[in-house]
Amino acid sequence: MTKTIKHFKGGSLSSTCLLEAGGKLFVRKSVSLAHNREYGFQRWYSQLKKLQRYSIMFPGLFPSVLNYGMTDNDAYFDMEFYKDAINAHQYIDECNSQKKVDIFFKSLITAINTLHRKKFNSSKNSIGLYIHEEIDQRLKDCYKEKFFLDFLDYKKIIFNGKEINSFVDSLSLYRDMLNKHFNETSEIFSHGNMTLENILYIPQTDRVIFIDPYEENIIDSELAEYSQLLQSSNSKYEIYSSKKAIINENNISLKVNESFGINYFNKILLRHIKNKFNQDQYKVIRLLEVSQFIRMLPFKMAIDKSKMIFFYGLASFLFDNIQDDAK
Repeated sequence: MTKTIKHFKGGSLSSTCLLEAGGKLFVRKSVSLAHNREYGFQRWYSQLKKLQRYSIMFPGLFPSVLNYGMTDNDAYFDMEFYKDAINAHQYIDECNSQKKVDIFFKSLITAINTLHRKKFNSSKNSIGLYIHEEIDQRLKDCYKEKFFLDFLDYKKIIFNGKEINSFVDSLSLYRDMLNKHFNETSEIFSHGNMTLENILYIPQTDRVIFIDPYEENIIDSELAEYSQLLQSSNSKYEIYSSKKAIINENNISLKVNESFGINYFNKILLRHIKNKFNQDQYKVIRLLEVSQFIRMLPFKMAIDKSKMIFFYGLASFLFDNIQDDAK
């Protein structure tokens, strides 16, 4: 008999639970076989296949898949459970010690370097496909919703008190900047969704484990991976996700408390990025940070329309800041 022990925070259209059967604990991730297949089942399936491969290719960095199949209405896969692991975002957010954050950061970079060690040939023209699929197509999917089209009628947005341009009205400039600065001719084996909430940490053994990899990346770029870490620390994705925004016409407001641990992690992450990459690569990382919030809009549209508007506003805010920095 299978017993549900705990429900974890799952993906946008999937659920994740801690289960017990035969005295053994394991994690089950399940998704509907009938609803939102493009952004639900297809994403779930890509995670399953990537986990199966990566747990063999990178031993110890990803959980092993124990089983997978289907119930009447859902598909599921089961993974090993790490008793002493904590979500990396939670660990850093609750951390008041620079030393502890430094220790975690060093182990994280070691794990990332292991994952990114092997490179394969690619083309700098790949960024055009990325823009088409992860920016233009995601926005096009959202244009089906009248409430989003109505919001786009505002040429200016007030985001946490600052007046900014709506992202779609700066879209051609965004494309030009990304095309100009992206010059990568190689790719790596990527996680694909390397936010802090998709990383587990075991402090007792200083071990980093990656969870919830994502296949549909268009480009498997280490620049994209670092932009997703910035999505968590610089743009506070997980913190904003846990709060409810106030949206009044074109005015978007969501104030959050500052976190010592997250802010310090962001400081050392930005320093690491600037030391590791050249100026063009750094600009691409910041532009891809913007794109992470556009990529997620169809997922948010399916579950929380107010969050969809908020993260669109955040993308607009981030790109507005990039333009200010370029002046």
